[in-house]
Amino acid sequence: MIEAASEAASDGGATVDSAPQPLPSAEAWRAAAARHAELFAPLDAGARIVLLPRSALTQMLVWESGEDGIDARIEPFTGYASCAADIVLAADDLWLSEIRSATAGRLFEALRAGIRSGHIVCYVLKRRCVLEERGFDELLDALGFAFMGACR
Repeated sequence: MIEAASEAASDGGATVDSAPQPLPSAEAWRAAAARHAELFAPLDAGARIVLLPRSALTQMLVWESGEDGIDARIEPFTGYASCAADIVLAADDLWLSEIRSATAGRLFEALRAGIRSGHIVCYVLKRRCVLEERGFDELLDALGFAFMGACR
């Protein structure tokens, strides 16, 4: 029994395998935003989009619109209400790997596919009218969200 406990304690493979995949680097995330500048250009200063791993809600990768364009950085995640995000993308570990692979190319296709398949849960933390005012229309379309207008 002691040997089994000892083997289990020394087996680092299971712990490593269950660890969440890391977020893309802030540099890769910033470069991805630059490649999709047409989606981010309409955003008001202070608009924030957050990517976080669902398996370890400790850090988040933030796209934030500012006077000089889009910045990206990793910040501690302290909760949905306190992250000051307009949109939160919570990805499972499998899809974080897909996202990291797609940052240099088809990022929004990977994000859209992840949302449609359930690998990414998209939390829209602001009302639609607020998102429209802040310039999110193009970006929401790129993520695959189609909102119907009022019927007249």
